[in-house]
Amino acid sequence: MDDIKKFEKRLNINYALIQGVDTLFYCSIFSFASVFLLSRNFSNTQVGITLTLASAFGLIISPLVASFADKTTKIPLRSLVAILLGFVALFSLFLLFTPSLIVPTAILFIMLMVVFSTQVSLITSLAMEHINNGVNVNYSLARGIGSFSYALLSILLGYLVKDLGTKVILLITIGLSFITIFLVLIFPKPAARSSSIKATEKQASSLIDFFRKNKRFMGVVGCVALIFFSHTFISTYMIQILQHAGGDSADMGVANAIAAFLELPAMALFPFFLKKIKNAGTALKFAGVFFVIKAAVTTLAPSIFWIDAAQVLQFFAYAVITPASVFYVNQRVSPEDKVKGQAIMGMSMGITGLVANFLGGIILDSSGGVPLMMGVGTAITLLGLVLLVFIDKWPNQVIEENAL
Repeated sequence: MDDIKKFEKRLNINYALIQGVDTLFYCSIFSFASVFLLSRNFSNTQVGITLTLASAFGLIISPLVASFADKTTKIPLRSLVAILLGFVALFSLFLLFTPSLIVPTAILFIMLMVVFSTQVSLITSLAMEHINNGVNVNYSLARGIGSFSYALLSILLGYLVKDLGTKVILLITIGLSFITIFLVLIFPKPAARSSSIKATEKQASSLIDFFRKNKRFMGVVGCVALIFFSHTFISTYMIQILQHAGGDSADMGVANAIAAFLELPAMALFPFFLKKIKNAGTALKFAGVFFVIKAAVTTLAPSIFWIDAAQVLQFFAYAVITPASVFYVNQRVSPEDKVKGQAIMGMSMGITGLVANFLGGIILDSSGGVPLMMGVGTAITLLGLVLLVFIDKWPNQVIEENAL
């Protein structure tokens, strides 16, 4: 028993470090994407097009890689993640020495974002492999620690970019790549299953079969995509939102940090919340309500103070929907397709990015500006919540304690 507890403790520390460092990538690559591209002489519309193309390619490639991970036995999941992280470092290095030309910068940045987004669902599956084997991995706490790390880097990076320029974003990304590769490669493998269990396991479905068998699940993915619409506007175009209110990149770092700091306690408390309500779908709806409120407050915010106040609602919105979506997959998708299910749920952000990044850039360059963009985002998020209430009609399903 003591050996099991020591193993679980080691596993949780290792996984928390992986989430902590990997989430820093999101801060440098995604949250500061607009800042970086604007510094390379991109217009708002060109920023939107670049991020839209990255989302489109991510939607195509991520489920294909996840499907490969479900089926292959030759390449361990850890090794696949490490390979993808190696490409993150490589593309960041190329960008570092690329001149401020629109086309080569856009191509490399798209490749960087696609590779990063592809490995996110695989890192989630690293934990789920152990959880589904009965090992107590606290995914929610690890994800919360990742958010705390994000908050620290957001503040630091906001000031570093202001003082040193945007190349510091790429230098940090390269360093994070190598640290995460090391942490992933030392992450313990899940226990091997007995031959009798393997004999009863079903073979993973193809993507087409998965879509056919999981129509309601795919409907929920679509609803989550709509709910994330306003969140994508805020995340991608936060610098423009703050500039509209009189702020700068330092204010952006603070605003992002406020939201991220609150994610740690919210995600740490999520397992207790989920044990009470039993159904991860209910948690998705709960979070959706606060996405709508946050979007509305940001839309009407007359000053930086009110934008920061809206960020406080991250505690009930993003911090709940992130672990809820992971456990929703674990409840609703058959075991042989769980990696694929995690990737497809992750596609909800990709689906949103495909439209929101493009639309947001165009709206910002129009006479409507930030108020129109956020008004549209709020309306679409509300639509997603309403549809989710009607589509998610699964019966309650109790989650095993070790899955929390």
